[in-house]
Amino acid sequence: METEPLTPPEGRGRGRPVGADAETTRRNILDAAREVIVERGYGAATFQKIALRAGVSRPTLHYYFSTREQLYEILLRDAYSRVAECAVAAQREHGLRDQLAVFVLAMQQLNISDTATVRFLVTARLEHHRGGRRSDAADAVVATVHGFYHSIVVQAIAHGELAPDVDALAVADMLAAVFWGMGFHAGFVDAGEAAAVARQLLRVIEVGLLNERVGASVEA
Repeated sequence: METEPLTPPEGRGRGRPVGADAETTRRNILDAAREVIVERGYGAATFQKIALRAGVSRPTLHYYFSTREQLYEILLRDAYSRVAECAVAAQREHGLRDQLAVFVLAMQQLNISDTATVRFLVTARLEHHRGGRRSDAADAVVATVHGFYHSIVVQAIAHGELAPDVDALAVADMLAAVFWGMGFHAGFVDAGEAAAVARQLLRVIEVGLLNERVGASVEA
């Protein structure tokens, strides 16, 4: 792939693309960085590999992003905003089953429209667990997923959907584990089966977690 000359024309800033649309170039670099991180992991995602994948020179890459850390943080914040939107939409629903269904559907739609983001989310979660690259943005992604599940389980206990002696934290951890497993399956194994897996998950929840009604509802 042809790249721009290393020495920019006189009168332009170092690495500034000639005649290129700035936002398109920036987006291409972010997409390339996300792909390389997913394929190789954060530690092996060098500026050289990212520039090569994006089809730009190293000076051009540095013009838009000063460090690899900056690139990663921007991608993480974007992923966080996507997950947060799904969680907010689900929390508007009433009842644990509907909240879970809306969240699963929203994430499924995200995978259909932007599989790369789902793949990146799973990769970032693994990086977070390994401790190879910790960041506030990665903490926010993990906390949003786990916080969403914990909040709706606590509500379900308070409203009588779940028994009062249910361990809310354990159930939330279980649901979060399923979430990351489904993300891995959809992003890396078989995206075409994601909808069927989601439907089956909801059936399992209905006949397992939600198969017993607990009597009188208690308002939170």
